[in-house]
Parts: sequence; structure tokens; C-alpha cells
Amino acid sequence: MAASPSTVPSLPEPEIEKQLQELEKVKDHEEYESRLNKIGFSVANWMKLLFNRTEEEEFHAEWLTIDEYKAQAEESMHNAFRIVNLPNWSVEKKGSKGDVVESKKTEQFGKVYRFTGVVEAPPQFLYEEFRDNLTKLPEWNPTILKSELIKEVGPGVDLSYQVTAGGGRGIIAPRDFVILRRTAPLSKEGQVVSSDPDSYISSGVSVTVPGYPPHRDMVRGQNKVGCWFLKPRTVQTSGGKIETHTTFQWLMCCDLKGKAL
Repeated sequence: MAASPSTVPSLPEPEIEKQLQELEKVKDHEEYESRLNKIGFSVANWMKLLFNRTEEEEFHAEWLTIDEYKAQAEESMHNAFRIVNLPNWSVEKKGSKGDVVESKKTEQFGKVYRFTGVVEAPPQFLYEEFRDNLTKLPEWNPTILKSELIKEVGPGVDLSYQVTAGGGRGIIAPRDFVILRRTAPLSKEGQVVSSDPDSYISSGVSVTVPGYPPHRDMVRGQNKVGCWFLKPRTVQTSGGKIETHTTFQWLMCCDLKGKAL
């Protein structure tokens, strides 16, 4: 009899690999379920096990220099700016309020996703909230369970530890990340400016730092490239008032690790 959905059995890694090889040979869904039942798994629990496998790797991390962190943060920001502004995205899903999720395959990072929506607030206000209130992210962003500042590297550059909520209706467990972040006002060409910005960005890339090894009860995810990208949008309200809102774009490209490919 398969285990209940609330209790996920465990298997040693060699046995998981063996069962994966056997399951590749099945011909239909009924045979798939039958094989899983023989080893004490429901389909849901088997998927939970696969998506939340941890890799037993020795943890090595050392502090980089301030200049090295700044250079890495700058590179990740320019990568994010370039990709979020690429043309010809494929629509994955449209929302009822005009928001849209799109995807695009890139040579450098593989498949990336871009969410676009409108926020009824000026972009500078949102940017300052993102930049200055890192630890308050869980208060308004339900995808983030924990956000902790590790170190301020320099103006617009910092290191943080974040835990994201699970997904897939409970199949994918929460992940944790160590993120090198870069926040900046940008010109139309994506260069950092001190006045009259065309847009604002908060980008992030995964790094390793001492004192933050992978959690024994979590899978350490990897953020390959990503950002929140904010541009002003002039709108006229129903009362005829002209206001500045924000076109908000969220670029996502994460390796959640743990899953069998």
C-alpha cells in the first residue's frame, strides 16, 4: 500500500536511481502507479522525493574582495537588463488585468521567464522600497518566506539570504538562496545614472558565502539571472487626472535543483 500524501518515504540515492531506470521502461500510467505502489509510494510522494533531492556536495566558500563583488553584481545587472529588453518573447499566460507571462530561450542562460504588469505607483517610489526594505520583502511578496541582509558591499550592492515558498501544490518544497544584488537607476542604454533615469532595476544572482552553507532540510536553489525592472508609464485616470504609474517586469531564471532530469 502506498504511503499517505502527508508522509513521504525515503530511499537511498542508489535505490532512487535504480527505480528511475525501471520506471523509464513502463508502458502506461497504470503500470507506473503499480510499480510505485510496490516500493511504498504514491505518484505525488514520488514526485516530491524527486523534486526535493539534495546533492551531497562539500561546501566551500570564501569572501571575495569588494571590487570582485561589485564587478560580479555589475555583470549580472547588465545581463538582466539586456535579457529583459530582448524582443520576440513567447506568451505563456495572460491575466485578466492585462498582465502577461512570457518565455524566451537564451544561449547563455537557457529558458527565461518575464512577467509584465502595471503597478499604480511611481517607479521611483517602488525602486526605493525594493532598495531600502530588503528584509520586509515577505510582508508583501508571498513567494518569499524569509529575507535577511548578510552584508552591504557598497552603494547599490549587497548580499542577502532568502527562503522562497514551495510550489506545485506542495510537490516542490521551499528553496533557499544566497543572492548578490545590484540596484540602480538606469539610462535608456542601461548605464547607471545619478539623475533623469529612464528606468530602475533590482537584479540578483546566486553566490556562495561563508556562514551560509546549504540548509540540511532545504534544497539550495540557484538564481542564474533575474531582476525587477521598472519603467514609468503615464496614464489618465477616469477623472481625467494624469498620473505616473509603473510598468513592472520580473525576469526569472532559476535552477531549483533537486529534481531528476
